[in-house]
Amino acid sequence: MKTVLLFLLLSPTILLAQLIKVTPQDIERKQSYLLFRDGTLLRGRIIRQDSSVITVQKRNGDRSFVEADQVVRISSSRPDAPTGSDQTHTTVFLLKDGTRFSGKFVRQDNTMITVRKSNGQLTYFEPELLARVDSSGLDTGATALTDLPRTFQNRFSPWLLTGNTAFNAEKGRVYYRNTFLILNELQYGLTRNLSLGASVNPFYGSYSPSAFSPRETVLGPTIRLSGKLTFPIGEQFRFGINTVYQPRQKGFFYQIAQQLVIQGLMSFGDSQRNATLGYGLRIFPDYTSSNKIPVITVGVMHQLSRNLTFLSDNTFYLNAYYGNSSADLSVALRLNRKRHAFDLGALAAVKSNFVYYINVPAQNQTKVYISPYIGYNLIIGRN
Repeated sequence: MKTVLLFLLLSPTILLAQLIKVTPQDIERKQSYLLFRDGTLLRGRIIRQDSSVITVQKRNGDRSFVEADQVVRISSSRPDAPTGSDQTHTTVFLLKDGTRFSGKFVRQDNTMITVRKSNGQLTYFEPELLARVDSSGLDTGATALTDLPRTFQNRFSPWLLTGNTAFNAEKGRVYYRNTFLILNELQYGLTRNLSLGASVNPFYGSYSPSAFSPRETVLGPTIRLSGKLTFPIGEQFRFGINTVYQPRQKGFFYQIAQQLVIQGLMSFGDSQRNATLGYGLRIFPDYTSSNKIPVITVGVMHQLSRNLTFLSDNTFYLNAYYGNSSADLSVALRLNRKRHAFDLGALAAVKSNFVYYINVPAQNQTKVYISPYIGYNLIIGRN
């Protein structure tokens, strides 16, 4: 029993002793060669070693962080390429968003897959992001990744239910959404940071608007044009400016005035789990007074499981009387597939009305109207 306890106490020390140690000569050297267990070779200047991580600066100035337990030898000259059964072949990893890179499989657990790229840098990604693994050799560890259950990430992070996030449409791809089988929306990624869009409701003006239906918030007029410019701020923040122009057009009872929406957006998190805050103005250029409505938006996008995403999109009007609505609320579940997704949820319109009758004190009445929400999303373009 004492022997077992002694082994348990000493085992961390034994494992640490097996890690390769960077010497002062290695740090003083302008260029070193690091040979990894999988046969990968990394050339660069060793900056330091912190615990089990070695920091290496490559010739182009980029820094690579490698795990010491994966390094076999550090030398001043290029070592001979290893031969034998221990050397594995390069594997190509294809992610669902189209990203493609080659490397060597290192390890996998329930939450993360670790791959070493050809430049020696370690990269990490979630198992559900992996679409396919192409291996020409006998890399059994990487080949086993193809046995993972089918997962589909949310590829429609640029928009929520009625509003937008600060994530941009992917360059060269067209995003299409249909709501209530009536409203058709398109958004095209012109660059990595700029997207242009349009929405068409061919039936607007042909049916009588209903004051108690929150669907009108979603459907809108016949045509709207939009543009969104976004920028990343670090890894977990994105800032965007969204603009929507609604030209003057015919309604059911009378002509609809033109509108211009200018909104700033800030998204916190990644494309699968994020929260978005927005502030903007809805401007009516045809009016001379009371022609601006301040708007605050709050949205949440959270991945619940491998193929299911929770969405919440809420708009608050700071001029409730003029806008005839104090809030538009919505929640939905998004079922993600490879190239499309289905949204199913509910909408709620909170309307404040100022009621005044002769010989009766004026009063403010607030009512809530609820409607189901159904939407279909599709990506048009390359996989």
